[in-house]
Amino acid sequence: METCFGKRVMLLWFVALTTFCPSAWGEGCNKEQKRALLEIRNSTDGLAFKDFDGTGDCCELDEIMCNGPAGLPNQIYIGGTPSRTWIPNVTLFTLFGELEELDLGGSNIGGELQAFCELKRLKSLRFLSLRNNTLEGNIPSCLGTFESLEELDLSGNRLHGNLPSSIFSNQSRISWFDVSDNQLDGNIPSFLGTIQDLDISNNRFHGNLPSSIFSNQSQISSFDVSGNQLEGPVLFSIFANASSLYYLDLSNNYELEVDTESPTWIPTFQLTTLKLANCNLNKKDSHVVPSFISTQINLRFLDMSYNSLEGGIPCQLFLNTNNTELYLRSNKIEGSFLDCFINGTSNLGKFDISDNRVKGPIPENFASIFSSLYGVAMSSNELEGKIPSSFGSMSLNILDLSNNMLSGTIPRSLTGNDTTLVYLNLSNNTLQGEMLPRDSNLTRLECLYLGGNHFEGKISPAISNSRLVLLDVCDNYLSGNIPKWLYDHPHLVAVLLSGNHLEGHLTQRLCRMQRLQVFDVSRNRLSGGIPSCLDNVTFWKKSSPSTTNSNYFMRGGGLYFQLKSNYLFFLFRGLDFESVFRIKGKEYTFKGVPLLLMTVIDLSSNQLTGGIPFEMGELSQLRSLNLSHNSLTGSIPISFQNLTNVESLDLSHNKLRGKIPSELVGLTSLSTLSVAYNNLSGRIPFKKQFSTFGTQCYDNNPELCGGPLPRKCSSTNPLKDDKDEKERSRIIDHPLFFYGFVIVSYAFGFWAFFGILIIKKNWRQNYFRAVDRYIELFLEFLFKYR
Repeated sequence: METCFGKRVMLLWFVALTTFCPSAWGEGCNKEQKRALLEIRNSTDGLAFKDFDGTGDCCELDEIMCNGPAGLPNQIYIGGTPSRTWIPNVTLFTLFGELEELDLGGSNIGGELQAFCELKRLKSLRFLSLRNNTLEGNIPSCLGTFESLEELDLSGNRLHGNLPSSIFSNQSRISWFDVSDNQLDGNIPSFLGTIQDLDISNNRFHGNLPSSIFSNQSQISSFDVSGNQLEGPVLFSIFANASSLYYLDLSNNYELEVDTESPTWIPTFQLTTLKLANCNLNKKDSHVVPSFISTQINLRFLDMSYNSLEGGIPCQLFLNTNNTELYLRSNKIEGSFLDCFINGTSNLGKFDISDNRVKGPIPENFASIFSSLYGVAMSSNELEGKIPSSFGSMSLNILDLSNNMLSGTIPRSLTGNDTTLVYLNLSNNTLQGEMLPRDSNLTRLECLYLGGNHFEGKISPAISNSRLVLLDVCDNYLSGNIPKWLYDHPHLVAVLLSGNHLEGHLTQRLCRMQRLQVFDVSRNRLSGGIPSCLDNVTFWKKSSPSTTNSNYFMRGGGLYFQLKSNYLFFLFRGLDFESVFRIKGKEYTFKGVPLLLMTVIDLSSNQLTGGIPFEMGELSQLRSLNLSHNSLTGSIPISFQNLTNVESLDLSHNKLRGKIPSELVGLTSLSTLSVAYNNLSGRIPFKKQFSTFGTQCYDNNPELCGGPLPRKCSSTNPLKDDKDEKERSRIIDHPLFFYGFVIVSYAFGFWAFFGILIIKKNWRQNYFRAVDRYIELFLEFLFKYR
């Protein structure tokens, strides 16, 4: 009875203690753990655990999760990224003995990965993420020996070397392993152990894909080896028994030869994602579309781009009821859409069949066939006829019909009030009429490509209220002035208006375009001078804070541009920003991000007059400057020595005079120069970077001399005169020269005056009388007003 009573008393005491004194049971972190959090906080410049001051319950922090009634930390996430790389004291995390999940991804952590072997002390740790940091070194074998670790993410670092065998041993418990986007090399392991999800994409793995890799691996569900250097034949039948496989990516292994047709096999899996781009698909079987795909009823994403696939349009791929994304870019598929879609509908949300041999008109009932489409790319085919008006009834975000033979005008329905277009590319067709229908309302539009058509009239005001980032209307018949609203557009990064009939002046309003990187108005009829305020444009200017903006980011081994919509590249892979303009004397096609990494001013082939503004030399971010084929006068500004990033400089076919500034030889990035067909004179500064340029760079300047021209300079060496002048300048500017000049001038003036008084007696008498008179007047004035 006493024992029973004692147990009840103990129970009541326990309940009271845990209710009214939670610190007796646990307030999340003990003192040691709190000190550890503060030390981590200080190491990250206060960005991690920024709301923690060392007191209170750590479980209330956003970065920490605590388990159940015990209230002990079991999940830690380091939020915030310090501006500098930091190396954490890993032993601090081992103080959290109940930790199950530790996420340190994207925290700018540096140092060797080996240091994280200390985490082996955490017996309950199941999930560890160190993704997107700057960790270096080999992957230590200790990571495969953690007692409970099941998921390990090391992607997006600077790791190198081979994969440790311990990760793939039967003793390891790791089932999810991601080391994508590193610098790892070696061969693919022939045994995957307990791994179910493996991502080793975008590394440097080489050799063959082992045929035995899936022999006893029915549990593998996701396998990604894309973006490596694998080679040799791969028989798809090796995956036949991987019954759990739903995600497979072998793409962008350029020396791989994937054969899906032989030997005969029957898949036991149902894929949802299949990526086989750029892997020489069915090279020995006439590049046929894989037949097993017809058995994949759950397939939602299919990419077989860049494989030279042959034959007619694979209608069954378009009409698969579950397939939502289909990419067949850059193959040899031919035929007409009319052969496929007379009867039937598709659930596709996006498809890309660009750069093939599809011909004929686009079906008028396109919208009823593809009612779910929001991304369409059919560029670089042989499509003809008009753009169907039914496009206007679709919820399209992206439409690319460039490089075809389409004719007629742009349908009013396509650009009307209900349009959801973000990207529209109709360039290089034979479209005509106004640039855009008058009642267009493109408020969401960010990229507009209409170059290489027959559009007439003025630049359409329909884009004045858009989110436009890129505008390309090159090589049309547009006329009139560049509209004022275009200069005031807040988001424009690239403006390409070359090859039209535009007139008027370049006004000071151009300098309001703070985000502008590419400005090409060449081959027009513009007149007047070059605005002197161009150094106000942020992206062209030296030490611009905006040039470090995070508009660009890396993913999957590629560089991407972040548009205002924040989702364009997620909507539609394979999409290209493409523009053509002259750089380094030749026409270049810039696609995608390379265009947006360029900083270009091209004002060539107009009727511009006046001098080159000195301020243009402050545009140190410029990579290409072309002012050729105008009527510019004056000299080459010496400030051009500050164009430290310029790669191409073309000032040819103008009326420039004077010498080529010798300071320009310090432009180490300059690879192409032309000052031909001007009136320049003097010796060419033929040294450093300028010693690499041939005679054609200086042709038709009758008074230029010296290498590389055959015309020798006269005995009066202009270059020597320059040096003598600089030497004289150094002497004149010296402080000793200045003070000496003052002393000599004072002495000369003093003795010149008093010497005359000594020699001339009457001058001396008159001088003394005048002095006496002024003294008397001064004394009278002084006593009068005392």
